[in-house]
Amino acid sequence: MFNDEEYITAKGVILNRKTMGEKNLWVTLFLEDAGLISLSSKNFMGESEPLSWGYFFLQKMKRTAKYFIHDIDIRDDMLKLRQNREILLTAIDWSKTLMKYLPAEQPDNDLLQNLFWSMKLLNVPAIPVDAVSWRFFWLWLEGWGLAPELAPFHASNSFNAEEVSLLSRLAGVNHNEVPQLFTVSVSPNIRGNVFKVAEKLAKNFLNEK
Repeated sequence: MFNDEEYITAKGVILNRKTMGEKNLWVTLFLEDAGLISLSSKNFMGESEPLSWGYFFLQKMKRTAKYFIHDIDIRDDMLKLRQNREILLTAIDWSKTLMKYLPAEQPDNDLLQNLFWSMKLLNVPAIPVDAVSWRFFWLWLEGWGLAPELAPFHASNSFNAEEVSLLSRLAGVNHNEVPQLFTVSVSPNIRGNVFKVAEKLAKNFLNEK
């Protein structure tokens, strides 16, 4: 995973942390070129908040040859995510789902990038939270080769033509273009819960993989 190096610098995100005594933590990271990894850390207080992105400086312990977090350089604490309960719970759900399904120490840089930009999209007021969440899971499925053909699948699950069209555009555009999809009024033919229903269907594919 780290080519047996004594010191490693890797960028990524904190998915979870647990307290181990007064001064130590058990932290789960999702890192570029390394994937999901859980390791011990001293308590960096606010710098080790879950959902924070940055650079993590890892050092190998001599006796066990395992790594621990020697230092952290947070570049984006995603503070806005913590100011809205619905948004925060959505990001936490993503983290829990990643820890459940992502194999340990298997790099997935595309999924890591998907997670980062999806968290950024959560902060755009015009975009429904459920829409961002569906897009995150659908792009994850596509990256893993688990996604069915979008239009026939959703049509077979009672989504109307306008709903299928909106989902197709949402999945197909770059993250920078997503806000533009919600600058015009949504058609009355599109149900208010369409993204929530679509998200549930997408997550079922992960449950069945």
